[in-house]
Amino acid sequence: MKFSESMNGSVNLGESLTLRGMQMGREFHPFNARSSRISLKQWKMFQAVVDFDGFTGAASHLHISQSAISYTLAKLQEQLGVSLLKIEGRKAQITEEGKILLDRSRDLVRNAMELEVLAENLRHGWGPEIRLAVDPSFPPQLLMLALRKLFPHSLNIRLSVEEMTLYQANIALHERTADLAITTQVPIGFEGSELIEIEHIAVAHPEHPLFCLKRQITLDDLEKQVQIVISGSGDRVSANANHLLPGYSRLWNVNGVDTAIDALRHGLGYAWLPKYRVQRWLDENKISILPLNNGASYKSHLHIIFGSSVGPKSGAKRFADVLCKLAENGPFPVDPKTS
Repeated sequence: MKFSESMNGSVNLGESLTLRGMQMGREFHPFNARSSRISLKQWKMFQAVVDFDGFTGAASHLHISQSAISYTLAKLQEQLGVSLLKIEGRKAQITEEGKILLDRSRDLVRNAMELEVLAENLRHGWGPEIRLAVDPSFPPQLLMLALRKLFPHSLNIRLSVEEMTLYQANIALHERTADLAITTQVPIGFEGSELIEIEHIAVAHPEHPLFCLKRQITLDDLEKQVQIVISGSGDRVSANANHLLPGYSRLWNVNGVDTAIDALRHGLGYAWLPKYRVQRWLDENKISILPLNNGASYKSHLHIIFGSSVGPKSGAKRFADVLCKLAENGPFPVDPKTS
């Protein structure tokens, strides 16, 4: 790594003498951590000299004089007892020791900046992380809209989003490993409110044997077929008793809606899935709605539940408020590539 900085005796006389003194056997005192007063400002100046091709570029970037940078770096090297820069001909080069310390100093400055941002977030009531457990049927587009709206104002907040079944979400809430949960039921002892209504439809591949019946399909017909279900989702029983599914169907459990759709597209079984997630495949005639005699759709209600650690001014509460407002305003856009 080289600098194109000229080392003539005009503007840069001070830095030239300083660097030449460093190169020509100047003694450094042994580094003593207890007496060290190295500041982030010193490291930032060192980084600027490297990043902006010398003292002139660094001075312009930092809006300070070259002599101030020269003095600061000389002091830094004296405190460290290590030469960071050396002169070869008329150019300054970073030393091998300087390269090592440069990388570590970048981590130091970045961590310090993140710490300041975190402190600012805490001052405004934000926590360091928002942990969200989400039902597989929840529209990801709605989640992305909420994130886009909220997070420009909450930089450096870590977000953890994990799809969970109702059972898994309940455990996460009780064990305090989730701040918010979006599920079909509000567990006893927790506060929650209705967020969104999801329509589920019974679908299968157009060439599935059920369509060969050429008539309305009964529950007796369904009990002879493989049913694809999302593990732990509870979709074998809808919110409406008129849509009870056979309790003795052959069940194939999969871990997500996308996997269920893939199974259907390959002609494997039937499933109750969120309509918005399968609309694309319906439009392309890759899957079809089953003509059930008691109705091929039902609606479920997703609620947002607050963990016991969520305070009224916390980041999780603010995120939930944004999500609820977006859900109320609906309808939300559906990306055809992901539906």
